[in-house]
Amino acid sequence: MASKVSCLYVLTVVCWASALWYLSITRPTSSYTGHRQLSSISIARKNVSFGNIRTRPINPHSFDFIINEPSKCEKSVTTHKEFDARQAIRETWGDENNFKGIKIATLFLLGKNADPVLNQMVEQESQIFHDIIVEDFIDSYHNLTLKTLMGMRWVATFCSKAKYVMKTDSDIFVNMDNLIYKLLKPNTKPRRRYFTGYVINGGPIRDVRSKWYMPRDLYPDSNYPPFCSGTGYIFSADVAELIYKASLHTRLLHLEDVYVGLCLRKLGIHPFQNSGFNHWKMAYSLCRYRRVITVHQITPEEMHRIWNDMSSKKHLRC
Repeated sequence: MASKVSCLYVLTVVCWASALWYLSITRPTSSYTGHRQLSSISIARKNVSFGNIRTRPINPHSFDFIINEPSKCEKSVTTHKEFDARQAIRETWGDENNFKGIKIATLFLLGKNADPVLNQMVEQESQIFHDIIVEDFIDSYHNLTLKTLMGMRWVATFCSKAKYVMKTDSDIFVNMDNLIYKLLKPNTKPRRRYFTGYVINGGPIRDVRSKWYMPRDLYPDSNYPPFCSGTGYIFSADVAELIYKASLHTRLLHLEDVYVGLCLRKLGIHPFQNSGFNHWKMAYSLCRYRRVITVHQITPEEMHRIWNDMSSKKHLRC
């Protein structure tokens, strides 16, 4: 009797200084109808129940999709100026045809740009590649949290049958072999309420000169809950809707990874540490890169070079 083969469905979303990358595993024998109606998520903007408490949102995600690919999951986070980064991902680890028997989809998430010319260029790029989603907030570093919530909302609305999701930065190299076969293991039962990456235990920085400055009036506590570095993390897709709904009742913070950690704490989900996720740059070595899942601060040129070298030397032993 022929064994059943699992199908890994990977959806990549890339934004400025941050990228969202979604993975899902589906069984080829199961029916997949794509997306739920947007109204099912819109309802959550009005009133959401947590236990016996029903409250109105304090942080409604009141943005609409300007460019959307609602059927992306059925078929198979960068800035407007980052075409080279998007193209490098499309041509390397984000290629939707890299793995035989594995279903992969890649998406890039953006906000609006103040420059209408750049908006038009993105729209043209979208018409060619059909892998860009844009929502009508301004694309900026301080809006990275909105991009992540946009991605959570998109997955819950249009990709609810997904099994796993990954968020990653546009300058991250992903070792897809390790991600698929060592971490997600397509032939095993999918996990639920699962979240993993490089877990950080720390507290707010009060130095106003810091990129990660957190005002006391915005976050008065001395410690953050455990959170995964925003450079790259993976979670079971059921968590997407949970985080999105929790965010409606969680005061918005500009530090996206910290904010996701706050939502996870509210949901009672503890992120698992995984040493394969690196949130720093690492000098290239074939054997070193074979042991990791992500590496940070990789340029488009390096992305191509690393991918080509690793792909051509799969037969070599370390």
